[in-house]
Amino acid sequence: MAEFSLTAQAGLVFLGALAIYAGTALWAGNVRSPRLAYFDHLADAFLHGRAYLSRPPAVHDLTFRNGRWYVPFPPLPALLLLPWVAWRGVDRVSTPLVSCATGASAVTFVYLLLASLAAAGWTGLSVGDNLWLTLLFGCGTALWWVSAAGAVWYFAQTATVAFVALAAWLAVATGSPWAAGLALALAMLGRPHVAFSWPLLVGAAADRLAGGHGWPEPLALAAWAARSALPLCAAVAALLLYNRLRFGSLLDFGYKDEVVAAGLKRDLQTGGQLNVRFIGRNLWYMLLAPPRRDPRRGRLAPDPMGMGLLWTMPALVWLGAGPPVSGLAVGAWISIALVAVPVVTYYATGWWQFGARFTLDFVVPVLVLLALAARQHVTPLLACLIAAGVLVNAWGVRWFFDPESAPPGAHPVIRDLPGEAKKRSTA
Repeated sequence: MAEFSLTAQAGLVFLGALAIYAGTALWAGNVRSPRLAYFDHLADAFLHGRAYLSRPPAVHDLTFRNGRWYVPFPPLPALLLLPWVAWRGVDRVSTPLVSCATGASAVTFVYLLLASLAAAGWTGLSVGDNLWLTLLFGCGTALWWVSAAGAVWYFAQTATVAFVALAAWLAVATGSPWAAGLALALAMLGRPHVAFSWPLLVGAAADRLAGGHGWPEPLALAAWAARSALPLCAAVAALLLYNRLRFGSLLDFGYKDEVVAAGLKRDLQTGGQLNVRFIGRNLWYMLLAPPRRDPRRGRLAPDPMGMGLLWTMPALVWLGAGPPVSGLAVGAWISIALVAVPVVTYYATGWWQFGARFTLDFVVPVLVLLALAARQHVTPLLACLIAAGVLVNAWGVRWFFDPESAPPGAHPVIRDLPGEAKKRSTA
């Protein structure tokens, strides 16, 4: 691809990722919007001047207040669906396919980010090297199956990671605090805690302002940081006003009345949404949890509570090579640490899932660090680790979309994704 312009390269990356994600959705028979998509109905509600669902297709994970059903989650995916629902109507919009296009956009933004790092001289990676790392992001993480799923939780993560990747690319490529800050602000409308990715943007700005010579002038960096933070403040205000519109309180997101699964309700009621008592369990499933033996089928299967990054993303060990010290590297490490705090203290692991889908919240700074650690080229060993992770995630995709993988009487998302969607698509 070296002979193509960067625009052409990005277009080919987008088409390739879209083919993989949409092909996965088609193969799984998961093209129609699942009952638990919700954001398509929320977009339709917005178009009719409502913030609640008049006739929700299901009620799991919805919030019931004052005789109305609300989607408690922030509205970014619904905003993305607005033009499609306005054009096609809510019954003719496929949230899995829109999610696939959003996921393909995330992959494209990551490729552009890696290309910009190389163009700035912050890495010595070639087009081929950047494609290896892009493959890791697109097919060696939970983004693959999350993009093809299309249900409410998964679409929110796909949309969020796309805008975090966009923000990082804009910070590196343009240095514009307004553009980078606006992209991250939009990501916050999907998952608000990704605001803690802001140090990654500031780190990129520090290196740009320094021009490759140590650290920048403090006042110049402070001015950049202040400008980039203004859109984030606007996003916070928008989320608070959205709460006020729905529930009459700026700080009420509606989670306390959410209709959660019985297995999660106890932890939510006794520990709240965030509690340090959940750290050990969440770290286990995020980092170390191995596959388990499926007694019904007599073979190894992923643990639906989560499978550790040690197994699903073995290329992470390359961080042991030590990325060179820079503003970008420092910002990436700080971002990972800050975003991980609400993730590891959350009352749920992300179940039903393959791997640990909440790690998508900080995967962009992880990719930046891997690119910096790779330095001049992706070695054969690193390429083998990436390929191994892709194979493991392909196995996980097959498992996730296999109706037989879900035990009888399981969580509604298992019955609806993909089993029920598959039945509807063949009816």
